[in-house]
Amino acid sequence: MQIEDVRRIIEDNDVRTVIIGGTDPAGILRGKRLTVPYFYHAAESGANFASYILGTTTMDEVLPGLFDTGIPDVHGVLDLSTFRLAPWEPRTAIVLMDWETPDGKPHPLCPRSMLKRKVAEAAAMGYRESASLELEFYLLPVPLSEIRLGKWSGIEPGSRDIHCYSVLEGHFWEPVIGKLRDCFPQEIEACLPEWGQGQFEVNLHHSDAVRMADSATMLKLATKQIAAQAGATATFMAKWREDMSGSSGHIHISLSKADTGQSAFHDPQGPLNLSPAFHQFLAGNLDVFAASTLFYAPNINSYKRLQSLSFAGTTRNWGVDNRTTGFRAINRTPKQTRLEIRLGGADVNAYLALATGIGAGLRGMRLGLEPPPASTGNAYGETVERVPSTLAEAVAATEPCQAIREVLSPELVENALRIARFELGVSRTVVTDLERRRYLESV
Repeated sequence: MQIEDVRRIIEDNDVRTVIIGGTDPAGILRGKRLTVPYFYHAAESGANFASYILGTTTMDEVLPGLFDTGIPDVHGVLDLSTFRLAPWEPRTAIVLMDWETPDGKPHPLCPRSMLKRKVAEAAAMGYRESASLELEFYLLPVPLSEIRLGKWSGIEPGSRDIHCYSVLEGHFWEPVIGKLRDCFPQEIEACLPEWGQGQFEVNLHHSDAVRMADSATMLKLATKQIAAQAGATATFMAKWREDMSGSSGHIHISLSKADTGQSAFHDPQGPLNLSPAFHQFLAGNLDVFAASTLFYAPNINSYKRLQSLSFAGTTRNWGVDNRTTGFRAINRTPKQTRLEIRLGGADVNAYLALATGIGAGLRGMRLGLEPPPASTGNAYGETVERVPSTLAEAVAATEPCQAIREVLSPELVENALRIARFELGVSRTVVTDLERRRYLESV
């Protein structure tokens, strides 16, 4: 999109505010709301931000060593191809950014730039990638304003019972979900009640990987704002209550041959109609199974979702159309053939999760790795490696792993470890409601 096209959209829709935003390594969309005149200036020259945002937590804590850097600026460069109306805010548009260093190079901690690097790697190998995300979230019948003031516990769900796929259940939440579909008519394929009380899933239509991560990022923002406007709260926490289903962020990836457009994963003569390239791509992901979990389950809460017999992927195995495995092959037609990574929760950073899946797969292709045989039936009970059960275990698996530093840059891996270690330190010292419930009276 050229600046002339942007001007036309702004003028035709009486846009008064433009949101500029870039995702940080913790998955938070950082940015500013600009007046239209200053937006035109930023479109040409970019915008500066304090660089601490690329090395902090979801709660903006100051991590050790921050002040030693001097906290210089990080430069946000607007990508006008992402410019679009933001109909969840009146007379507002939104555009996404890449983070750059002062000398104009991609910042080593920029998640979007890392995903672009993986896409470029695929192109250099002769492939085009396509990706899709399924994002689950809960709609809670509590105003977000109350939660922002501290009402984090004692929240009841939006329904007493589970109504997965129920058309009638979906009707009751149409004031929120219907508006969400209207905001993303080209990106959303379907919305449906999921396997939790008041839980929904949004299926995003496949696209190139960067655009998919962009869509997921804006969808999360819009969902939260639309729910808040309706007097409710939307949460993408991986596990908002221990007695309810977790919220997944399943990732679908496929490759096609750049010269012919044909599926690189489908082979009608191959075992299970899957090509050698698919098997190697899958094997690459299996090879970094434990270490990659940090980028599919980045928070302490993420691991409370990863339970056996829960529809979450928890095992280092794979199968054809098998939802009990960590990795699911879908091979119905050449066009539909893809790999589903079932480890991720709805709290994923979409850019880093897609970069991990694509990068691991390409590494497997370069090394000619081979996966174990496909699993059948209930694969939860197989005697195979299981996903790390806590963030601490994921950190321990990632720290010595050289392979994950070939999948993602060492700088991004070290930054993720630094943030995770800080989160673990916080959890070790905070007294929780669970502890008060169990010990305040009885000990």
